[in-house]
Amino acid sequence: MSVYDEIGGDAAVSLAVESFYDRVMADATLSPYFEGMNLHAIKDHQRDFFTVLLDGPEVYDGRSMRNAHAGLHITDEVFTRTLQHLAATLDELDVTPPLKDQVLRRIEVMRAAIVEVR
Repeated sequence: MSVYDEIGGDAAVSLAVESFYDRVMADATLSPYFEGMNLHAIKDHQRDFFTVLLDGPEVYDGRSMRNAHAGLHITDEVFTRTLQHLAATLDELDVTPPLKDQVLRRIEVMRAAIVEVR
């Protein structure tokens, strides 16, 4: 069974994305990164990205992580803070600790492509 199926499929991914962005947008450090951006489109891409990342059925056709985040001056601190919001979201959705750790490890692999300021 894929991680996607284990966490609850499309419904769980959609709920996770909504909850995650509620947290991110309420964070004074992170919300400025989204000023002037189409949050609806970002959420759509995020759902597609998470689905593919978790071995789900959809195909992500967005930009590479490096290209999508280029020029945003994302620091290690910002990346870590974002991961903390994702972890809290997964806790809120009662994702089991082993599964949560697996999801976070898959995102952590993206750090090198997303972080520009070290």
